[in-house]
Amino acid sequence: MTATPAIATRSPRRQPKRPFDVPSDSALGERHSPRQLEPLTPRTLVDHVVEAIVQAAATGIFMPGDRIVEADVARRLNVSRVPVREALRLLESQGIVVSMPYRGMRLMEVSADRLRKILEVRLALETMAAFMLRAACREDPQILAPLEAISAQLHAAALVGDRFGIATLDTRFHRTLCRLTGNEILLAAWEPLACQLTIIFGLSTLQNDMAAIAEEHVVLTDLLRSGDEAALKRNLQLHILDSPQAIDFEALIAHRNAPPKKSQRRRA
Repeated sequence: MTATPAIATRSPRRQPKRPFDVPSDSALGERHSPRQLEPLTPRTLVDHVVEAIVQAAATGIFMPGDRIVEADVARRLNVSRVPVREALRLLESQGIVVSMPYRGMRLMEVSADRLRKILEVRLALETMAAFMLRAACREDPQILAPLEAISAQLHAAALVGDRFGIATLDTRFHRTLCRLTGNEILLAAWEPLACQLTIIFGLSTLQNDMAAIAEEHVVLTDLLRSGDEAALKRNLQLHILDSPQAIDFEALIAHRNAPPKKSQRRRA
């Protein structure tokens, strides 16, 4: 039986410790773009546990197919099992974890088929959003300012090697793309994909250059402003569908599970 991978912790008493000492999504926004303030939302203990598990999955502590043991997660996050149980139920409803007979709760498997299905739905939703935003930009060029601000934050996160910062900002960029359309039905259809995308974005930073990931969002924003319909459509296909499918999840899992190399001492 595979034990839950270790989660490094910090020491707040009433909220769970984060898996890594990484700035939160809101902290990144404050640090890298002090003139951009976003509304705060109330956060429960369950919310903190959900974020901790997603962060662990996005940074490779948990890998696809890993067993997630409720008691171990509670102990490592210094919380009771109740919020962990509720967080796992919430993540299960979003497809992040699955309960398997005789195998317990496990992080979602990311097969090529499953990944393609997630990305095809995402492509359909975000293509609709992008073309709506492209049309709106003709009347109000400043409508893209929030996307430009997030792109700047992505570059700042890449400079300091903040993998989870890249993952959360990448998700924020695409959520904002949908939100700026003003179509709440579109946003509601996209939102259930958010946690799965954060994990995929995070794992992609283990194989792809983070500065290049950040630059992709600058290019996409420029195409929304340029009005070049054909180029925008090609970019969306590449950015949303083609590039993520190049992630080698099996190689990531094999690398994580490989025994550490023994250091060889030089002979005198």
